[in-house]
Amino acid sequence: MTISELGLPTHHTRVERWECDYNNHWNTRYYARSFQLAAETIAARADGFSPGAGVVKTRHIRFMGELFTNASVEVRSAVVQGGRYDGAMLHLLSSGGRVATSALDWPGTGSGHLPKVAAADLGDVLPRGLDMVPDDLWRSDLPEELAELGAVRPAELDHTGALEFDQVLRRFAIAVHNHMARLGFTLDFTDRTGINRMTVEMRLTLERPIPAGMLLRGRSRLAAVGGKSFATAHRLETVSGELLATMEQNLLAVDLKARKSVEVPEFLRRLT
Repeated sequence: MTISELGLPTHHTRVERWECDYNNHWNTRYYARSFQLAAETIAARADGFSPGAGVVKTRHIRFMGELFTNASVEVRSAVVQGGRYDGAMLHLLSSGGRVATSALDWPGTGSGHLPKVAAADLGDVLPRGLDMVPDDLWRSDLPEELAELGAVRPAELDHTGALEFDQVLRRFAIAVHNHMARLGFTLDFTDRTGINRMTVEMRLTLERPIPAGMLLRGRSRLAAVGGKSFATAHRLETVSGELLATMEQNLLAVDLKARKSVEVPEFLRRLT
């Protein structure tokens, strides 16, 4: 049995052309939506009703491969046994027998009926961690970027009245894009050099349900810079500063033509 065959099937979909981003691959938002639908399927198998956005508190996603238009997608789910992530609900998103992305959910709502998979049998699909992000980042006086993200619309809510998980991620993506452009990852820079950034790992934590009409604001900071990778952290807040969700991510600087990582641009190294 290969890693892509572990667990039980919990979601199937395909990559639509309109779901692809500026790097011409499947947008992060739709990977996250697939994991959310898989988690809701698992939770609903007991009584046929999905708990919606509330099915997860924290989701940790690792990206290992790109997916493009018309790719078939399967999510299979299990529970991790042993190791650093013991007890977490694991989702493996595959296409053509190859795992492209994995996610860990806490809590694993309804995961009691899922098979357990030993961490030692999972190879490199488990997250490596977000240790580049310091625990006291938001208690420091580092510079930050604000993004006004607008009010939540009724069409963005799930059946429980809460902002859908992928819509939360969409707000974070806008804040990230604004932050990266301010730091130097502009359209002009990418057109001139062919270098952009790609997320390799991210962790999103929901602090409370987000209802329609709430006005949202993003707060972003550069957390760390390495040789070919860097880390950022983000908060989704109300305009009065109430914390709604957090996201941390590790990113690579990538040559879009060669599809390989390169050194972090000088404009980021100068900031550390």
